Amino acid sequence: MELSELSIRLLLLFFPGLICSYIVDTYTIHKPREYFFFTLRAFFFGLSSYFLYWVIINIIGVYFKSLDTSVIFLNALRDKNVVISYKEVAYVTLISIFFGIIITISSTYKLHFRIVHKLKISKKFGELDVWGFTFNSPQINWATVRDHKNNLVYDGWVQAFSDDSKDAEIFLRDVSVYINDSGEKLYQIGALYFSRERSDITIEFRDIPVAEDLKWKEESNNE
Repeated sequence: MELSELSIRLLLLFFPGLICSYIVDTYTIHKPREYFFFTLRAFFFGLSSYFLYWVIINIIGVYFKSLDTSVIFLNALRDKNVVISYKEVAYVTLISIFFGIIITISSTYKLHFRIVHKLKISKKFGELDVWGFTFNSPQINWATVRDHKNNLVYDGWVQAFSDDSKDAEIFLRDVSVYINDSGEKLYQIGALYFSRERSDITIEFRDIPVAEDLKWKEESNNE
């Protein structure tokens, strides 16, 4: 299939948006997206990158009066007779790379959700499910996994885990293995990978302590 002149022109003009969208799509955890959504994001990121370019050159233009602060993008988009500035596209592409990295960092550490939480606008946590929310918590290091189906307990620190809870994949290091109902020690191993049905396991996290006012105490029990 041959690309028309208009298609090639649009690809060149929105190349920065495609690069930015590719960075965000590749390095963030998200649900599968349709091609239309990727294209829409590329269009939005492209416009945003050109806007950032316009802001930057106008700020620089305040100090360097001889600098040409015009942006050809909009004119080239409306009029096919306007020659595309490849230098402008190159500069905007560079900006889009940094823009994509910033968006990726914000998505990875859920900075926008933290701001929303602080403002008490929403309680959404931004992960795909509670599995991701739990294991991405900075407090979580060690995990005790109770495999009820096989009557085993795996205790170790979490090195890796699946993006969502569909397959419940976990990779543990420095693992101690016990029998679940008796607590008998079986063996220790340096690393262990397993995948289980969510209904077959229970995961406990000793890194998160019980609040002092909720701890079981001898005096409270006597009372």
